[in-house]
Amino acid sequence: MPMLMTPLFLLGFLGLALPWWLHRLETQTTEREKFATTRFLEASKKRIHIQRKLKYLLLMALRMAFLALLAFAFARPVLFDIDSFTASEDTTHHVLVLDTSFSMHEGDKLATAQQIATTILNKMGSDDIASVYSASTGVNTLAEPSADTAELLALIGSVEADKGRLDLGTMVSNLNGLIEESPGNIVLHVISDFQQTSQALRFADMIPDVINDRPVTLDIQQVVTGNRANDTIETVVVENRNSVIASVRSFNVAADSTEARQVELSINGVAQQQLPLSVTASGVQLVEFRDVAFAEGDNKVDIRLTPNDGFPDDDLRHTVFDNAPPAPVLLLTEDTASLGVTYITAALETAPRGYVVEPVNIADFDARVMQRYPWLIVEDLGSATSGLEAALRDYINGGGSVLAAAGPRTTALDTLPVLGNPIGTAQLGPNGRPLTLQITRIDTSHPVLSESSGWSSVNVRTVPVAASPEDRVLIAQNADSPVLIEQSIGAGRLLLFTSSFDNSASDLPVKPVFVTFMAEAARYLSNEQLLVKQQITDSYLQLAQSGGASGQVVDPDGETLLSLQDTTRNQDVLLNKTGYYQVFTPAGEVLVAVNPDIRESDLTLMPAQTLQNWQNAVSGTCVGTACRAPAETGEAEPSTTTGAETSEEIAVWKFFLILLALLVLAESLLGNRYLNLKTGTVS
Repeated sequence: MPMLMTPLFLLGFLGLALPWWLHRLETQTTEREKFATTRFLEASKKRIHIQRKLKYLLLMALRMAFLALLAFAFARPVLFDIDSFTASEDTTHHVLVLDTSFSMHEGDKLATAQQIATTILNKMGSDDIASVYSASTGVNTLAEPSADTAELLALIGSVEADKGRLDLGTMVSNLNGLIEESPGNIVLHVISDFQQTSQALRFADMIPDVINDRPVTLDIQQVVTGNRANDTIETVVVENRNSVIASVRSFNVAADSTEARQVELSINGVAQQQLPLSVTASGVQLVEFRDVAFAEGDNKVDIRLTPNDGFPDDDLRHTVFDNAPPAPVLLLTEDTASLGVTYITAALETAPRGYVVEPVNIADFDARVMQRYPWLIVEDLGSATSGLEAALRDYINGGGSVLAAAGPRTTALDTLPVLGNPIGTAQLGPNGRPLTLQITRIDTSHPVLSESSGWSSVNVRTVPVAASPEDRVLIAQNADSPVLIEQSIGAGRLLLFTSSFDNSASDLPVKPVFVTFMAEAARYLSNEQLLVKQQITDSYLQLAQSGGASGQVVDPDGETLLSLQDTTRNQDVLLNKTGYYQVFTPAGEVLVAVNPDIRESDLTLMPAQTLQNWQNAVSGTCVGTACRAPAETGEAEPSTTTGAETSEEIAVWKFFLILLALLVLAESLLGNRYLNLKTGTVS
């Protein structure tokens, strides 16, 4: 709203007539001839003022605009922003937080929450303000503090539930930062179904901070009053590449229930099978679909419950099954039937990616074949002949990777093949035999070791290989006894285990950590960093794990999230929709299935005592209608300020001073040009 602070200065507009009058006058100079008798007299010009039509209209307009702006600037015009509300210490700030998490899709929860919020806004006091937030995985600001009830009500009506999960501890932590600047008395209205799974792990995390030495008043508004039964698909597992097992979890189902439902299986959008399910009580039931045929590559596996219950949004679960054929792995050995080959084969065949180990006897091996494999395994590096050693060095230098062990053949050597590290003398125990020691140091920052645990229980009798400056020691028994070494050679790398892969010198092959180690080593050496294909909503897809920059990412609605030019700078994508995301990587197309957090399907409410304890723990707590505005109870509270009439002042007259300076400069330049034209100095 505009206003003039000193309006009497507007009388200066009368001065606009002066430039108009002056521009109607022109000074005319008559021409005189010089005579000899008067040449010593001082020359003079006779000026004659006559009325003429207006001339130099642009110059006149600039001069009139200058005078007008000068008068207007002295009148000090200001604007008041009526939308901004300045609260005082007597202002009540109603902070409305609406739960928009996935569980609010069930029944009429969201409509009830909107109705409660509308009632609170309609009954605010004349000096009150309100701000509106939505709470799910995070807290979003829907409306800044305002006294405009109509605008706030419109925002409340447009709120929609999403697919995220609410954690009350995280919600309160985010709100502390959002409302800390408010000088008013905070009344926090939390409108939610208050699931038991939404309670923070630490009760203290749900206590709001004290704002400006004034306590926050907590108002709990629950949209439902009792626990509700619900069924959902919890997990989907594919076994033996032809069987799908779905687990159906039921919550709050009565023991005498005889609800009959159907479980449907779809592969890549095509219905495959349907099996009956009798829901008799709370718990988990398994349903197995047999003789299922999958296409090669990633498959969309959908399990659906029919008919729909009161919460139909969680009756469908998406899963991705990778039916890619197992990758071949070359294993060079002196004995294709050795125990080490058996352990290696068993570990790699059970890896998530799936590998087919191809054992080849070193004596019969053609070195030209290794170029067909991105990586290979050498059971005992000491068994490599001079020709094979040269071929391995060329293979690694060209970008290949090798996982090797130091078996009995390596123990008899003085220098390690391929790497060239010197081999020392083994440490002997009191009985004269080499010592078997436990592992004491593990580099968990390395990709091969970041996901494995249990190395500390492994006993190893190592070959005493001396680490070189080029080596990275990943596992060691002590400073002088490396167990796992990595060395880069050209464009490739070699990973050396300084013991054997059978159980003669180490118990690693019989430990659970061996399976994880082989799977991670295979993924690392093959440069096949796989994306996590099962995600929950509002998580981030880390494209850096795809083994390089990704091309495009397409969401379940077919919208492209990352273009080719984005992939060099943005490698994390927010997954805020359920369904299948398509990710195009250097290795091809990959599917990622996104589902809501299963905890949102548990409609069990927080115990009443827990809610009461929460209220008691928050300073200034009130319950229900006691937290509403004074107008709701019919009582009027004294106020020292009318917050609705307080607005932010914007002094616009300062901008007119800048315009005045520009007009003075323009008038001077234009006036000089007209003067030069009149006197004839401008060609």
